[in-house]
Amino acid sequence: MVPSAAYELQSLTDAYLRAYCETYPPAAVWLGFHEYDGRLPDLSRRAQEARLADLSRFLADLERIDPADLDERAWLDYQVVRHEALFESFVLAEWRKLERDPIPYLETLDVGNYILRTYAPLEVRARALLAHLRGIPAVLSAMRENLTRPMRPAVSVAARLGKGLASFLQDDLPGALAGLENDALRAELDGAIRDAVREIEAAVSWLENDVAPRATDDFALGAERFARMLALSEGVDLPLERLREVAEANLARDKAAFLETAARLGGPGRGPNDVIAEGKRRHPSPEDLVPEVRRLVDDLRQTVIARGIVSVPYDENCIVAETPPFLRYAFAMMYSSGPFETAARESYYYVTPPERDWPPEKVEEWMTAFTYHSLWSTCVHEAWPGHYLHGLHTRNAPSAVTKAFGSYAFTEGWAHYCEQMMWETVCPDDLWARLGQLSEALLRDVRFVCALGLHTAGMTVEEATRRFVEDAFMEPAPAEEEAVRGTYDPQYLNYTLGKRMVLRLREDVRAREGDRFDLRAFHDRLLSYGTPPVPVVRRLMLGTDEGDVV
Repeated sequence: MVPSAAYELQSLTDAYLRAYCETYPPAAVWLGFHEYDGRLPDLSRRAQEARLADLSRFLADLERIDPADLDERAWLDYQVVRHEALFESFVLAEWRKLERDPIPYLETLDVGNYILRTYAPLEVRARALLAHLRGIPAVLSAMRENLTRPMRPAVSVAARLGKGLASFLQDDLPGALAGLENDALRAELDGAIRDAVREIEAAVSWLENDVAPRATDDFALGAERFARMLALSEGVDLPLERLREVAEANLARDKAAFLETAARLGGPGRGPNDVIAEGKRRHPSPEDLVPEVRRLVDDLRQTVIARGIVSVPYDENCIVAETPPFLRYAFAMMYSSGPFETAARESYYYVTPPERDWPPEKVEEWMTAFTYHSLWSTCVHEAWPGHYLHGLHTRNAPSAVTKAFGSYAFTEGWAHYCEQMMWETVCPDDLWARLGQLSEALLRDVRFVCALGLHTAGMTVEEATRRFVEDAFMEPAPAEEEAVRGTYDPQYLNYTLGKRMVLRLREDVRAREGDRFDLRAFHDRLLSYGTPPVPVVRRLMLGTDEGDVV
């Protein structure tokens, strides 16, 4: 390694991380850098142009470093920041997402970090929350300035998000601040909440009455930009036709396995829909839901440790709890702590039982989301050994940038891979567990197919909806939600794409090591790098770029 190259790279990566935090303060807060508390990003056109100029200068400086002059750790840092900066530049300059999609503006207004985290006394967090609320008008003003080519599907989703946020701020946030004893601060917060609600409601009205009529269905990235998206963000540089072949073949295999498993469960005279209907009736009672999830998570933790599936770097466990009243818009969620968090490292796995005053038929409908076989796969994906355990390993990633920046395909690919790996390792003869794992796989497989179809092959939302109904056995309403998501989140193919890359890497390492292959050692080394693009990890673990990554 050339010392000057390593020194120059370290200076560049440090500067890049600082600039990233300044540009995207909410992301910095989640990472654990609380000096950015209360700040919202400047998303104005002027700020975007300035950020693009900074990225261009950074990438030019990075190009002066020859990665061949770096040792393994520095080479990894180089690849991580290079992909991160190239993709950020692509999003701003080529995808131009902030001109087309209002959703990111609404998502950046989330206040959960100040309510759910206990990294500081409530009064300290409340002051940060006050500053955050006062910054909302500037974000919404930037949305009005930038949204020149709105996509119709995203506008509808953003309006729904805005209504949910306004309702949360008005109805639920005051209760979350009930323990605040500073009356003057509480009065300021009450005023700021009213102002924020008014601003958000006005923005929703603008989206529905001004933007929606002029929005278009021109959401497709197109083949060239879609390919660049994958190359820059994930290091995947494959012909789109090859990706289509992989996507359809993977879907066909999983669908055949699902139908075979359903037939074995159903027996003569019963089709897959009969088995699916039976599965929906197999769920815990509402009062037993949280204890059952807690039991599953504890059992998975013990299984991972006892069987040596992957190392556990910290003696911690994720906290399973009932979703707080002000977050009950989702069935379940993992609320992990960031890799630089020091004061409050609790990670919550929230589960939402039905409301006590609901009629029996609505309770039953809600509980079908918590069937025993799907719960097991969900707990694997979210907690052990999926996202939660991955987060523990990320704290030990070799550098600041490998802690801070990650690949969508690695993050979701690892968790999705774990669903299959755990079934294979722990309970290969459990047909219900297999059906649950395959049900989750089919959903992600169809996302892979539809992302390519919607953005590179002229697929319509209606055609994508039919694929989710016919190939993932979904009901029409959630199938349409999935199809619509594909219009503004073309990266949702990364669940299956990432899983395929991890599986291929595992088999290539197994082929190289033969009888010396050890599953735990493979997992430990894979997670030791943080969450860089999987092809980067492949180069480090195999010493070559050769071979099919999927």
